[in-house]
Amino acid sequence: MHFVQPLSILSAILSSALAYNAPKPPTLTLLYSMACDLAPEMSMGAVPTGQERIIIPIIGGTFNGSRISGKILNVGADWYLVDSRGKGRPDTRYNLQTNDGTYIYVQTEGPTFEDGRTLLRAKFEAPINSTYSWMNEVVGLGVLTVNGTQQVLIDMWHASL
Repeated sequence: MHFVQPLSILSAILSSALAYNAPKPPTLTLLYSMACDLAPEMSMGAVPTGQERIIIPIIGGTFNGSRISGKILNVGADWYLVDSRGKGRPDTRYNLQTNDGTYIYVQTEGPTFEDGRTLLRAKFEAPINSTYSWMNEVVGLGVLTVNGTQQVLIDMWHASL
């Protein structure tokens, strides 16, 4: 009889563990595909963190998606950091102009992998009274691929629940 209570507790624990449902993952919806034009890079050399800072001006390009399309303005850059192992990490700030003339600020960063692709986390700022105010709530996840020496391609997804 002394085993009844411990067995009941063990049974309850096992039942709840077996009833566990995996959480539903976020949905990824393609936001846009982008071809981003770059100017030649400029190295600042080592910065106080011990990393090399490379500035890569973002000078133009286009982006196209089902809800948003337009051009990349010549007002931004990637303030790329390279660590002592030679691994780089983008740190970008730039502006988009949609086909209807709305300006959207973009900031990205993320790790670069062995195959050369970079996984980007993106945040956006759009005017709150614009057609694109929904962009202020977007959690962006992008994949950057280098396309030659003066261009990168970015596929950006909207992660939502």
